[in-house]
Amino acid sequence: MKNSTKIKATLLLTSIACAAGATAALVLLQKKREEEVYHEAELKAMDELEEMMRAESDCASCACAEECASVDDAYQDTLDDAADAADAEVEPAAEKPAAAAEADDE
Repeated sequence: MKNSTKIKATLLLTSIACAAGATAALVLLQKKREEEVYHEAELKAMDELEEMMRAESDCASCACAEECASVDDAYQDTLDDAADAADAEVEPAAEKPAAAAEADDE
């Protein structure tokens, strides 16, 4: 090969390597920016949650506190009834194998 061909090939390979390096650097920089934005949003959400938790309840200073409490009690009663019904459905299923075992013994 001639020297000029070697130089051209070297320059071509060097420029390709530089382009690949620059592209990789841009991708890493973009990823770092996205992570920073995500982290800032996460911190902001955590701060807002802390503020909400520190803030007084809306019902603490209003006249509807009793109404809110009764609604919460009614909701809790509904959940308790649903849990009791689910337990009642599970118990007969557990009793069937025992009844079948007693029938087999006789």
